[in-house]
Amino acid sequence: MAEISRRKQTRMTMDWLTDLTPLFSDPCRQFVLLARQAPVGVVMRTGPSKWWHLALWDTRRDRFTSGQWFHGSVYPRKCDLAPDGTLFSYFAGKFRCKDQESGYGLTWIAVSRPPDFTALALWPVGDTWGGQTAFMDDGTFHAGTLKAHHPDHPPGPLHAVLHSYLNLDDPFLRSFPWERTGWKSISQPDHVKKTSYFDPRLAAWRKKVGGLCLQRATDRGEEMFLSRRRSRYTIFKGDERTELAGFEAHWADFDQRGRLVAAVGGRILEGKIDRHHGLRWRQLAAFQDQKPERMEPLEWAARW
Repeated sequence: MAEISRRKQTRMTMDWLTDLTPLFSDPCRQFVLLARQAPVGVVMRTGPSKWWHLALWDTRRDRFTSGQWFHGSVYPRKCDLAPDGTLFSYFAGKFRCKDQESGYGLTWIAVSRPPDFTALALWPVGDTWGGQTAFMDDGTFHAGTLKAHHPDHPPGPLHAVLHSYLNLDDPFLRSFPWERTGWKSISQPDHVKKTSYFDPRLAAWRKKVGGLCLQRATDRGEEMFLSRRRSRYTIFKGDERTELAGFEAHWADFDQRGRLVAAVGGRILEGKIDRHHGLRWRQLAAFQDQKPERMEPLEWAARW
């Protein structure tokens, strides 16, 4: 089983589960960003209230490193993880006047070393219209703002490309981080009209790995990120027509090893499916009992 280190917890053991329903009662929800070129994931937990927590996941050995807490608003759809997993970008805000007066703004874009929130680079934004972030490669970073970086938080070795959220034709503003890890959108039929200018007309998202296809259904206008509601997933054979199993989770994906993994409440789970037992789940880590606390950044996480 997995272990959680730094601000440590003990290794846990659980039998295989078939019913995930009790786990939805946890006082938190989680989403995971997976690196494209390394066995790394960043677990983003929200709850209780406006508290957020990061954990670094070594998906090869299933070791979890617990990181810093943040009190405020974080927008997961506008977060990203560098291809090698060494840098994490996020859009956040505390909406405090003193942050605006100090040059940080009501909201900002930051780049940090996971599992810490401590900003290496930071760009003030000031509203929630912009704030998109993306690592096109390990050295090029795209940010949804035209404002200069904060003088105390320069981009260091990163080549920063800035975008205006007023340019509605800019494809960057409509991109999603999970698209860069193999997810593809399935559009509504042509006769289905948009509900608004920003409605992407999506019916579902799909990702194929090996001989399996994972599908997540979407409601009209709903995005694929952290929701208070459960999301409905379906596992198909590689032909994308033969249904094998269905389940609900706050997040699910195929990791870099091709495993089915999911987040339900405060738990990270590994799923397996076979014709004898159907779909079963094994718990890899549990964060639901962790409480917010002040943590100084690791020395290596506070510098370029």
